[in-house]
Amino acid sequence: MRDGQILATVDLGSNSFRLEMARLDHGQLVRLDYYKEPVRLGAGLDENGCLTKEAIERGVACLGRFAERLRGVHPDAVRAVATQSLRSAKNPDAFLEPAQAALGYPIDIISGQEEARLIYQGMANDLPKDHKIRLAVDIGGGSTELIVGVNADAHRMESMRIGCVSHTLRFFNNNKVTAKAFEKAVIAAAAVFEEVGESFDSAHWQVAYGSSGTIETIAHLCAQLNGGTDKITRAGLDELAHIVTTTDAKKWPFTDLKAARAQVLVGGLAVLTGLFQAFRVSSMTPCYSALRQGVMADLLGRDMGDDVREQSISRLAKRWSADHAQAMRVHTIALDLLAKIRDHLTPSESQWLAWSARVHEVGMAISHEGFHRHGEYIVQNAELAGFSRAEQTHLAQLVLGQRGGLRKSAALLAQPNTAQELLCLRLAALLCHARIDIRTPLCTLAFDGRIIHWHHDPAWAEKFPLSAYLLEEEWRTWEKTGVKVNLKP
Repeated sequence: MRDGQILATVDLGSNSFRLEMARLDHGQLVRLDYYKEPVRLGAGLDENGCLTKEAIERGVACLGRFAERLRGVHPDAVRAVATQSLRSAKNPDAFLEPAQAALGYPIDIISGQEEARLIYQGMANDLPKDHKIRLAVDIGGGSTELIVGVNADAHRMESMRIGCVSHTLRFFNNNKVTAKAFEKAVIAAAAVFEEVGESFDSAHWQVAYGSSGTIETIAHLCAQLNGGTDKITRAGLDELAHIVTTTDAKKWPFTDLKAARAQVLVGGLAVLTGLFQAFRVSSMTPCYSALRQGVMADLLGRDMGDDVREQSISRLAKRWSADHAQAMRVHTIALDLLAKIRDHLTPSESQWLAWSARVHEVGMAISHEGFHRHGEYIVQNAELAGFSRAEQTHLAQLVLGQRGGLRKSAALLAQPNTAQELLCLRLAALLCHARIDIRTPLCTLAFDGRIIHWHHDPAWAEKFPLSAYLLEEEWRTWEKTGVKVNLKP
């Protein structure tokens, strides 16, 4: 990205939607704007786990306002991510379609592990490089992310389905806050965190940091109560708990506490208190960078050749003992073929085909028979840092579609670009069937999603009769989908 480039991130949280914009200035990101709206998407899930019409309308309206500020920003410099509420909703598409139309940019639903990774990346950029083992905590509206790491390296990550909105709705939905109800909420939160206590107990780290709205607010309130320091302690949590459980909310002695945050404060306080108990935390320091900053740093890294997705693909192939030599044969042939279809092919245009080629045989670690189906399952369900849910599904569908009938690949065939990727992967895997180094055949290839134009040198067919036969079978498979195949020069 050039100097002066504007980057933007949109965080569709369970409690609030946030937009952050920054300018690239000599390799550093300089904050330009920040907008936040309390949408409370997590409170808009009905008894069936579906987002209500009202919640969808609130979210879409907010994104429409964000779109005005984002107008003119290059698509490659904007990333919008959705977290727990969209992860858990039974009807995410009912929100995504109008939301993306309103925003004008794609929205990625990210996994809990990916959310934790990005949060830590954002926090690490703002924390001292002191080589201390740290616990990083982010309490959101619907989930809490936990990370243990050193400097920029995250060693353990978890995403727990507990947050300030969900806990408030569960224990304080009638707006009555009592000491007994608060105690129950703390016990329930502690029980959730004790499930992972073996990895996140204080025996495994030296210093604790917390980020995002709940922890920032509690740190601010603790500072008001104790005269200045914003470090959160057990004593500070107890004092806050006493105030909120014995005093009417309208009479809380806090300045600058916004109404939207006050509505979920008690639930968030119970979650943090339960975490302190479960992990034996004595104190926690707030950090004012988290998911948005992590997403922005990730965007910048992709552009500068430090794409964490590349590392994820390499780790996946290695973990499942994929044949590297064969993967690279298929990779090379597939990209050669795609270059025949698309003029001036860029790395970003070819990355999905390249990644799918590198992991197309991971399923063989389970069984050679049906390995493409095993591979689809592995890719779809692996923890692939850097990939959104939709991106992971796209990669898995390419792996599934590499062989066999094409009915299962209807979603890929519906778009010319993805149909081209699938064709090139299938042809490359077919041409490399002998598992020896070969050159791309002398051929012409074009495909617009409806008609395949292919012609190869007759001498090649005489030299490789089995490959020529397999090609004939492949064309018949494509013709069954309604695609026309023209083999004339």
